[in-house]
Amino acid sequence: MQGNINPRVVGACIIGCALVAGAYTLSNFGNSWFTPTESNLVAATAAAPRVAIAVTDNDGNGIEDWRDEFVTTEPIVIDVPDVEYIPPDTLTGQMGVSFIESYMRSKTFGPFGRSRDEVVTDTVTVLAQETAHELYDTPDITILNTFTDNDILTYANTIALAIMNNNSNQVAEGELFILYDIMTNDNVDRVGELVTLSEGYRQMRDDTINTPVPAVLAKEHLDLVNTYHAIHKDIEAMVRTIDDPAFALMRLKRYEDDAAGLGFALENMYQALVPYASLVQADDPAMLFVIFSPEYKS
Repeated sequence: MQGNINPRVVGACIIGCALVAGAYTLSNFGNSWFTPTESNLVAATAAAPRVAIAVTDNDGNGIEDWRDEFVTTEPIVIDVPDVEYIPPDTLTGQMGVSFIESYMRSKTFGPFGRSRDEVVTDTVTVLAQETAHELYDTPDITILNTFTDNDILTYANTIALAIMNNNSNQVAEGELFILYDIMTNDNVDRVGELVTLSEGYRQMRDDTINTPVPAVLAKEHLDLVNTYHAIHKDIEAMVRTIDDPAFALMRLKRYEDDAAGLGFALENMYQALVPYASLVQADDPAMLFVIFSPEYKS
């Protein structure tokens, strides 16, 4: 064991040295070597200068001038428009507001709300419903359950005259040509021509409704009344193209079917009158229906 240093002796020496050093430090704490000198104080002060903000109130409003940059004593007045908000009265405006509300509501509900496609579909459905029109039926017309051949001839001549009178108006072009000119060339002065055409179909509708019809022609009669009315409403919507384009567009989508329906209605009227052709003379207005025969069109 000679020549080896006991570890316990080494540890005791180290601890003893640490205790002596600590005691020495404590005994000299506060001596001149640790006392701040004038040069040290100057250096410390120069390293962290502090400048007080001048407390001035030149405008005497009770708020320091430096705060006036951020604070105002003037009341905040929100301008209120002089004109009261009026909800749109056109179908285009109403559906625009409704669409935006429905879309924003769907976004608010997130995955639980209606999809964009569903919102669009709902809007189109409402548009179609808003642009629909009423249909006339048997209670709206006068049906002759008892009639003579002369009643049939009188009826045919009266309906033919209504068509002739409508075609004698001062409008040289059809409604689609006029509408195209208005939309393409901004020729809004031609809106009056559309009004004239629309009123012409309305007049034919009313004249047809007011004409007593033999019972054998009642169905064809109602077909004419409803197709006249449909085209009247179509052209009436075209008049509103500038102010209410959505309404006009939805009616315009129906126009082609309505125009085709009128052609079929007039053809059916011709077919219904064929059995009574012998009653019609060459100078009778009823001869007009010949141009609506399938043979004539082919």
